[in-house]
Amino acid sequence: MRPTIYTVAEEAGVSIATVSRVLNGNARVSEETRARVSRAMATLNYQPNASARGLAANTTGTLALVFPALSGPFFSTLIQGAETEACESGYHLLIYGTSGDTLGTENQTLGLLASKVDGMILATESVSHCYLQELRDQAVPIVMLGGAPSDIVVDSISPDNVEGAANMVAHLIGHGYRRIAMIRGPETQSHASDREIGYQKALRDHGLLFHPELVIAGAFDERSGYVAMLRLLQQVPIPEAVFAANDQMAIGAMAAIRENGLRVPEDIALAGFDDIETARYVQPPLTTVHQDIYGQGQLAVRMLVARVNEADAAIENREIPTKLVIRQSCGCNHSLDVV
Repeated sequence: MRPTIYTVAEEAGVSIATVSRVLNGNARVSEETRARVSRAMATLNYQPNASARGLAANTTGTLALVFPALSGPFFSTLIQGAETEACESGYHLLIYGTSGDTLGTENQTLGLLASKVDGMILATESVSHCYLQELRDQAVPIVMLGGAPSDIVVDSISPDNVEGAANMVAHLIGHGYRRIAMIRGPETQSHASDREIGYQKALRDHGLLFHPELVIAGAFDERSGYVAMLRLLQQVPIPEAVFAANDQMAIGAMAAIRENGLRVPEDIALAGFDDIETARYVQPPLTTVHQDIYGQGQLAVRMLVARVNEADAAIENREIPTKLVIRQSCGCNHSLDVV
């Protein structure tokens, strides 16, 4: 196989960010390290492609991170990871939120943004399909956060949503709960759809029927979780347990349960997804599915830097493993990380 920036980094015993700095002629590399990377490139007969050779003349030194919204602990943690890695790689990171943009405004603004940066990290729901195709046609380096559309070949990173959700619902079933509801995210978001697939898979695997009325759509924020929980509390009988597709909705649901004179987990068990920092501090502490949010921000930048330097390298679709973090909200009386 043709050597890539990854194999050069492995041979030299350095990060791909260091290899990128050497290729860019960045002064923040010691002569010893520069020589080690140069020897690795010679050993592997590594030939930077035309785009990599032209970086020193054409680079802007800036990457863009584009989200549909910038509020909430999930995004702030991911941004921290991305900013740390961008700095280590010798890049500035531009953060842009598309929330509230109309389709025409989005395309115009992001079109200008693409011309000002070396590459873009895009949340799946932050751009329209036609604009994403336009970026690919223009050979703009891209890494997608979340599943990319099936007809567009692009680097991507996504947590193992299906397995993580299935494992959490199986844990709730293991407690003896049978009437298990779900507060899912918006219909348009792949993370929400995949987590519902996992929810239904766990029910099916354990011989339980799927009841559509037990699935209420939310918007991945506390308020929508609160409102969805109020709807679930109007059902007869009420759910024995609730799996929320992210922690923010679970925290909103917890408030609704308490305001209605019920207790977590004595009356209704509760679990979330993400393992944001707040999850361990609510009362009771929230059982959740952990994904490495900070690490995904770092990985997204590493993959984008590699794509900037290797435009014709093989496409990578990374699925990040998840694990259960068992706390008290599900009915357990201890805390435990379950791989």
